[in-house]
Amino acid sequence: MRKYEVLWIDDDAEKQDAFLDSAYLEGFNITYFKTSKKGMEELTSKIERYDAVILDAMVFNESEDEKAGLAGLQNSIKTINNLAHFKKVPYFIFSGYIDQDEHSSARDMLADETIFIKSKDNHALFAAIKKAADAQELTQLKHKYPNVFSLCKDNYLGSKQFDRILQLVKDVENPDYISNQQDALPPMRKILEAIFRKLNILGLIPDAIQNGQGAINGASIFLAGNNKHYLYRQALIDPVVAESIRHLISLTQDASHNEGNKLGTDTYLSSRTNSFLYQSLCYALLEVLDYLKPFVDANSDKVENQSKWQLIEVSNMGSELWIKGKISRVADNGYGTFQPNEGSFTLTILPNKMEEYSLTEDQNIDVTTEPSHCGTKTYIKEIKY
Repeated sequence: MRKYEVLWIDDDAEKQDAFLDSAYLEGFNITYFKTSKKGMEELTSKIERYDAVILDAMVFNESEDEKAGLAGLQNSIKTINNLAHFKKVPYFIFSGYIDQDEHSSARDMLADETIFIKSKDNHALFAAIKKAADAQELTQLKHKYPNVFSLCKDNYLGSKQFDRILQLVKDVENPDYISNQQDALPPMRKILEAIFRKLNILGLIPDAIQNGQGAINGASIFLAGNNKHYLYRQALIDPVVAESIRHLISLTQDASHNEGNKLGTDTYLSSRTNSFLYQSLCYALLEVLDYLKPFVDANSDKVENQSKWQLIEVSNMGSELWIKGKISRVADNGYGTFQPNEGSFTLTILPNKMEEYSLTEDQNIDVTTEPSHCGTKTYIKEIKY
């Protein structure tokens, strides 16, 4: 179902649960305010996020202490019209009693406006909003990239990411209008940082890495399964996505330092007569975001996520990190099971390694590990005892 972001100004909005429930079932995410002043402040600061506005005819203007009247409606309409040079937001008047005889003068003042009557015209209002919103270019983009824009909420990446994500979408939809592309990479880095914060909250990135020095690089290395201080029971995210994130970090991190601390990305982009590299990064990040929305929904259990990795006990022997443990089992086919002293994770020892080191059940050993080429598994590299 298509989703629509709608701003509603009504002094009794919180008492109209039936309408809010119906709107939700129709695909409307409604944010309501009791005064015209607060509602228009919200619209002015976040105009690109809203697909339509619903206005009560008789509403508070500046304060909830005043008497509801037409002044709030008139000021809201004036503000919406004044914002038309930024974006023309469709608005709809929705009243509960303006059709009554005692409000004939108010109806005369609104003779040029279409008025929807509460309860009576609810479904007609929903249909009118959808028709008008669907004609808006921005609404069309949000429907084309639903997962991407769905992340711009506080329970995902946060509303602060909306403008950054919108720019990505605009740049892939209208590449001829891309300008100053080198300055567009730091906002990408901000989006990646927001992704890492969310994955940390979900238990997919340890606090020690998220809050440590070099967090952004550390987080991307950890997600790829390449941190030797940890054992990985399974892949944390799809290895293709992990690799895309590493690539994005490499270039956006470099571009955040003017001349670049390694690649000179900023200088390179500023010298190009095309925007192919920048567009490729936009597409890569949009792919990550599109993957992330259903992934987060399906992996919201922090305890379960934390069970996918384990900080290992190590001893320093030369330059390698050695894990202490023992052979907990030797199978009939010759495979051994290594149980670290810390954690419930186990590693498999191949039969040729078991034979080479003459390993037996309950034997204490130290091992080093290395990730598989695909980054989804951890192998034993060396053994000492």
